[in-house]
Amino acid sequence: MKNIRLVIDADHFNTHHVQFACYVASLTQSRLTGIFMQNAPSEAFSELKIAPGTPFEETLALHELPDFRKMQESLQESESTFRAMCERQGVHVSVHTNPHEPLEEILAESRYADLMIIGSDLAFEPWDEKKPSSFLKEVLCNIECPVMIAPDHFEGVEEIVFAHDGNAAAAHAIKQFSYLLPELGDTRLTIVQVLNEGGHEDANDGKLARLVSSHYSNAHFKKLYGRPNSELFAFLMNKKKTLVVMGSYGRSTFSNMLTPSTADPLIRNLNLPIFIAHR
Repeated sequence: MKNIRLVIDADHFNTHHVQFACYVASLTQSRLTGIFMQNAPSEAFSELKIAPGTPFEETLALHELPDFRKMQESLQESESTFRAMCERQGVHVSVHTNPHEPLEEILAESRYADLMIIGSDLAFEPWDEKKPSSFLKEVLCNIECPVMIAPDHFEGVEEIVFAHDGNAAAAHAIKQFSYLLPELGDTRLTIVQVLNEGGHEDANDGKLARLVSSHYSNAHFKKLYGRPNSELFAFLMNKKKTLVVMGSYGRSTFSNMLTPSTADPLIRNLNLPIFIAHR
């Protein structure tokens, strides 16, 4: 992996997310590109005004808007802090700035990235405060490269947890993570499988074991019994220094275990990095 992009809300700069992105970039010797976003209007902004007795429409240029200078100052300060933090970590850094159409820009950037890192609190509208926000959900459903949800506090990785249910999406996520981050091959790996009470073992467990053993030197299986959503959350709830790997988010091909109803509580309640890869 050589090409990592970090999505940054210039008006709500989060140093913890930058620190996590620097860790991943340093680990893989990758260039880190900060994608600075602001939910600014386009260059032309129409405003309805009323003269004595007559309504009319006035078009204002972006630089004429009352908050333009404040937005520019916030953007410049965020960029400067980002560069300084990366340089202190010895990370090769670049910056892309696009204050318009955040969703379209993020998805376009993802097409040409090895990995995109996004904070769990990403949102650009005051009404969209639920975590994960509607904006973040839309990004995760449509993103075109693997994505890592950055934790708010990061202390390192001592364990990797693969949420696996025998589905093709989960196996794809395992392979993508292994290809992108081979530097973690000696980290303890726990493959979590949730079975219904009385459920049958996966006939492909042997194939999975051979796959992970070719990438990881310290792999273990953990079988849980019950409802996948609640069992996976309970298993991860008290984990520290753990990175979670999951399959597709919000697409029609994934299984019960990897539906948004499972991923959303993890994003909302756990301070853990979460890796998601679509097929």
